[in-house]
Amino acid sequence: MPSDLESSIRFLEETNDPTEAFFSYTVDDTGEFGLIKANKEGLRLYAAELLRKSQTLEEQHEEKPLFFPDNPWMYSETGYDLIAGVLPEYHSRREILGESPIPPHHTARTRRRRQPVGIFVLMCITGALIMLVTLKAFPTLRLWVNIH
Repeated sequence: MPSDLESSIRFLEETNDPTEAFFSYTVDDTGEFGLIKANKEGLRLYAAELLRKSQTLEEQHEEKPLFFPDNPWMYSETGYDLIAGVLPEYHSRREILGESPIPPHHTARTRRRRQPVGIFVLMCITGALIMLVTLKAFPTLRLWVNIH
């Protein structure tokens, strides 16, 4: 009996016509951001290719690149393949990036709650520095502040 993953791959490949599919890498008008330019068939067939590569990573533990087959629906606007395959990684994101584990109580929600406090403290420090510079630059203002 085939796995759910294999069934998903087969479904994607059987229900999307490669002659109608289009998938390409490109950049935005500014040339700053990389984008995927694709129709739904191209995205689905590319998803099937990625799922197939994930299966290969489960089955073998080699460090060599897993190249995509030459698919006519994959088009390169640049004249070369921007992404020709997958370079396997067999570790977690945290291990790959060398990050320490995030404690279970430290979620994105708690980080968002702390951010406004940090901004407020930064604003207070900035305001105090501006006030000190202003008092230093305008000695008559200091006299006025001392009188009142």
